[in-house]
Amino acid sequence: MENANQIVKTMGADVWDGDPELIADHDLLHRVQAFTNREARLLDTGRVREWLDEMIHPDICYVIISRQLRYIEERRYSLPDSVFIYDDDHGALDARVEQQLHPQNWRVNPHEAYVRIGTNLEVTKGSAKDRLFVRTNWHLRRMRRQYEIDDFIYSRHDELVITPDQGFKFVKRFIAFPERCVQGRNMTLFL
Repeated sequence: MENANQIVKTMGADVWDGDPELIADHDLLHRVQAFTNREARLLDTGRVREWLDEMIHPDICYVIISRQLRYIEERRYSLPDSVFIYDDDHGALDARVEQQLHPQNWRVNPHEAYVRIGTNLEVTKGSAKDRLFVRTNWHLRRMRRQYEIDDFIYSRHDELVITPDQGFKFVKRFIAFPERCVQGRNMTLFL
């Protein structure tokens, strides 16, 4: 398995380490914003099969990592500072969708409610002329019953492929999850 730094480079998330030239085409930015808003709506309303079938490219690479923040002068540890929470392809996402839709899944009875807030949208040119890199920050609140409330705050680095009909599909997703340990009850959801 590749380490997280190699994943970042292959997924284009490292483009945001510098100060990339942002796209100023307001029509394109509006279309990308509408696309990410639609994704949030589909996921928030439990339409995960529609999300996977319509918005996710078959070659998807969906990675969530958590990094241990160490002192700069720390020398005791030679192990990588990153842990993979998810490293999924389309087949793994499909299995997770099926699990989430299964009526015997304990997480669906009673249903959960989700609210996603996406902000700080930045778009730059991708690795090819039909690709775009998109960076956003997200706050996801998951609620179930009176006392089951989880908050997830994270940065998302997506690579979109522009489809022949001038739409988009997610082909790569890299999420740097800032918590070393997930504070919520679990992470059986899509970020």
